[in-house]
Amino acid sequence: MRFLNTLFNRSTNTNHRSVNKRSKTLSLEHLEQRIALDASGIRPQLEPVCEVYIDKSLVGVDPVVFGKSELVGQDTKSFVITGVVAGSTVEKWDAAADQWHDVSTPPTTSNPRQLLQLLQNRIIQKDDQIRWLPKSTDGVTQKAFEIIGWDDGSPSVAPDPALLPGAVENLKAYSDADGELTVSWSQTASAAPTAHYIVSTDNGISQEITVTDSTTIELADLQSGDYTLTVSASNTHGEGDSSTASQSLLTFSDLVQDFQDSSLETGNPDFIRYGAHTPEGANAIDLYRIAVDVMKGLPSDNPYSWDVQAGIHGTFWTTLSSLKQGMIDEGFMTTAEADEAFSDWKVVLNNCNHWVKLWAQAQGVDPTIPTQNFSVVFIAWHRLYIAAFEKVIRQVLINEKTDNNSPFAAELSDADVETWALPYWDYRTPENSALPQGFREPMHNGRPNSLYEKIRGADINAGLPLSETHMPEGDLGIVPVPGNAQTGVSVSQYFNQSVALQQAQTLFTQFNSLAELSPHAVAHDVIGGMSDTALPRISNWIDMVDIARLENVPTLWESNTIPSDAGETLRNAIEQGNYGNVYNFISDKYSTDPSAITSIIDDSNYLTTFFGESSNIAPSLIGWVPTAGRDSIFYLHHGYVDKLWTEYNTLPTSAYLQESVLDIAGWNFTFWEPDANGDPILQTYSTWNNATYLGSGVETITSNKVLQAVYYPNYTYDSVEPLNSKYLPLPKTSNSALALFENPIFSPSLNTIQPDADSSIPGEQNTIHDLAFHAVNLELPLTAGLINELTSTETDQEDIRVAIEMVLEAPMKSSENIGVAIGSKHFLETNADKIQEYWNSWDVTAGTGNRDGNFRPNETFRLMNLDNSLLSHNDSVNAMRNLQLARFNPLAMSSTSMPMTTHYSADISFPTSQQFSFQHDIIREDSQLAIMILSATPDSDASQQTTLSEISSSLHQNITVGTIGGNVDALTYLQTNPAVIGNPAALANIQVWAETHSPDASTYYDRAIDLACVYMATNQDLIPLYRDNPLAAIKQYLDEGLSHGQSLDGWLRTSTIAAARSLVFAEI
Repeated sequence: MRFLNTLFNRSTNTNHRSVNKRSKTLSLEHLEQRIALDASGIRPQLEPVCEVYIDKSLVGVDPVVFGKSELVGQDTKSFVITGVVAGSTVEKWDAAADQWHDVSTPPTTSNPRQLLQLLQNRIIQKDDQIRWLPKSTDGVTQKAFEIIGWDDGSPSVAPDPALLPGAVENLKAYSDADGELTVSWSQTASAAPTAHYIVSTDNGISQEITVTDSTTIELADLQSGDYTLTVSASNTHGEGDSSTASQSLLTFSDLVQDFQDSSLETGNPDFIRYGAHTPEGANAIDLYRIAVDVMKGLPSDNPYSWDVQAGIHGTFWTTLSSLKQGMIDEGFMTTAEADEAFSDWKVVLNNCNHWVKLWAQAQGVDPTIPTQNFSVVFIAWHRLYIAAFEKVIRQVLINEKTDNNSPFAAELSDADVETWALPYWDYRTPENSALPQGFREPMHNGRPNSLYEKIRGADINAGLPLSETHMPEGDLGIVPVPGNAQTGVSVSQYFNQSVALQQAQTLFTQFNSLAELSPHAVAHDVIGGMSDTALPRISNWIDMVDIARLENVPTLWESNTIPSDAGETLRNAIEQGNYGNVYNFISDKYSTDPSAITSIIDDSNYLTTFFGESSNIAPSLIGWVPTAGRDSIFYLHHGYVDKLWTEYNTLPTSAYLQESVLDIAGWNFTFWEPDANGDPILQTYSTWNNATYLGSGVETITSNKVLQAVYYPNYTYDSVEPLNSKYLPLPKTSNSALALFENPIFSPSLNTIQPDADSSIPGEQNTIHDLAFHAVNLELPLTAGLINELTSTETDQEDIRVAIEMVLEAPMKSSENIGVAIGSKHFLETNADKIQEYWNSWDVTAGTGNRDGNFRPNETFRLMNLDNSLLSHNDSVNAMRNLQLARFNPLAMSSTSMPMTTHYSADISFPTSQQFSFQHDIIREDSQLAIMILSATPDSDASQQTTLSEISSSLHQNITVGTIGGNVDALTYLQTNPAVIGNPAALANIQVWAETHSPDASTYYDRAIDLACVYMATNQDLIPLYRDNPLAAIKQYLDEGLSHGQSLDGWLRTSTIAAARSLVFAEI
């Protein structure tokens, strides 16, 4: 292959050829006159400069000889050699002297006559011959010289067509390497001999000619553009008829450049979400108040009612049977409608991903066991939920504006309700961290303020900024950020730290999980009053119990038994006062003698759980999943969480939510939205059933539709400026093309193990019962130190992470809630009993709202580090928080068509690299890593039937422009050279190592072609459009395919990358 130097000559002149009789060789005097005529403008100007290449098929020790017509045909009268490549030689035959004359020497004089003599020597006319001697004879295509075609005014006679070769046949062109086109044709069937083939390449900017003896050539080092490729056979009499083909080319560098600084998402600018503290945001809040007022007055069977919209996120009904009956009793549905909804799994209420426990009940899961309170669909589900809610609010406002009988008609008469968008509350910024004014006052313009909620944090309702609110002790350490164990950290400071952490994530699943924890969960707690003193929280809790009573939902406080941990003082107070239960005592004393409650809180473990300083309970509407959607501020809170995703999508660390991940999750994305007439319709993006199992007629309801909706939201934000923890702007240098190439299909596998409790027969003792609290060696070829070397960007920019994926098999109705810890194998083995003690300290009564309990180890809980020294109690608790990867349910919902196998994946590089772990000697550079399965009920039937059949580990990478600078695909190189993985010198700079040891290493271009082939194989109507220019298929997906809901890699559900390549290139 050769590399062409593209000449950016923007001349508009075309290469015209006329048929005239040839004159004798020009004299110097005649040449002077011809030049003068050309310069006067009377004659046409010279043709554009054309570069001439000699194909490798002709390059050798023998010079290449050809005449004028062989090179440029008979239409161009003559040409002038304007330059010769250094090191090579062009000679012209001097018939009079019977010798070759070197015409390569550049001019060294300014004498006009000498310059004209050089020009005369370099004019090649009809009967002239030239020969080219290459600068090297190694058989590679070489640039020879540059020429300008020139109409010298001499007459010529057209050659006999019978003496010219015929036109070539089956001409085609395609790209199979970056910046290259392969051009091929069939030999002419003409009887006239062919000396050479002349290939002309024209992209509208420059023209090149290649002389070849082959019927296939490779044109390299091309720029992106639309190419016209002309091929003709030639001999000493001239060129035969030409054949022409057109081919577009997109280079990898131009593909990357096209999407540089391009957010992964594209919103609709017709609807702009403003910050709540801006004038535009305040105006939107005023309109929001009217819509909420109207919605709260609608009956429960109206999809636009506040009951339905809030109920989509959650209700008090926490079991399938109570949910169904509650919907019937409260008028959401008739019995027949509920039967149909539950049989089809189109249950809109309790649809939020927080309800994984509810849908797990169908598998017989014990509801007291700790379970995951987030999943990979968290941020995607809430984006579509809030977007649908926004459309409903807008439609309600439109309806009210056109209703002359509406009490709000006057207020809405001049309002732009048609473009209303949901404002967001940026509580991270100190000056905006107070609850927006429109939500604080109980009354507004003489009417109850529908945005005010009494059952909310008292300090929050009073307007105390979050920048002046200290983090509740129960939330400290929820995410591992600097300062997370310090008391006195303000909420805004904590949000700064946690947002900075999530912005740094290069795996979407990890970004999603951290965003769910903070600011999301912490904001729920703080807005819900977790930072309040005891009495306001007691007031809210009484109100919450009263609401549950009204909906016929019993609470744990109404039990007629006194809790075992009530404490002697509380027990005596209840028994002596004949209260019967905690609720009766609390509600009576709160109204008559509140000090009676506060004085005994510290003496009662039960009350401390709810109202103590370390409590993680936010007793309010927004503090509890079942009622969070009933507080109007909930939607502005989630608007900000959603904005953080929008900001993340502009960062160089950004990653796509992948179709394959959504397929595994299989969540129900179903919401009420207005149709074109403003009437409510049920909009379904995906169902409980994975797309693989969808029946005929619903093929569009897939994970692709979710991706289409979340990456093309029907709104934009007034400002998208991601900030670090110091409120300084971060570079918005995301690249949607490079992010696309981070697809999991390109993550090389490190190893796969079949876990076993005693390791004698791999995979024999692999139930949760067998594995619980055993250290399972991941058998990685990387120590903790090598993992950190891969992650570090001090010596290179590759930033490679290690991820694990667990495959679990759970029989229907026997799924188990489990946890996973990651750490040094020796550390986990040494502390196995203590870790089990910690896990067994789970107290289901110690938490509610966004978490369903809390771990309560006693003060004697202390872990031992690798130096056999005991850690402090606090450090031991923090160690568990650092080591715990997740809590999740392996089979979170029931359906006859759902698969029996489930997966869980996580990036282990982050917990492995935490400074806390190294500083406290929990992990060392040479540590071998292991995981530990954590189970609250290892002896249950579910634990004995749920198996962890496989753990696979792989590498993944955040690809940036800096990463691809050297072009070597680092992940693929490690995959094809596994010995390198254990080599610290190689891992320090994989690019340099590969250039030295494997010059033909796979490139990021190769990765892009693989993905393009998978995309075309998935959407086979694209193959004829992009087969010859595969990178254009990637551009089509980013420009159109994603927005139209096309699947990127659905082909891989049942096939392979190699099969995709074979299918796409079958006809080439």
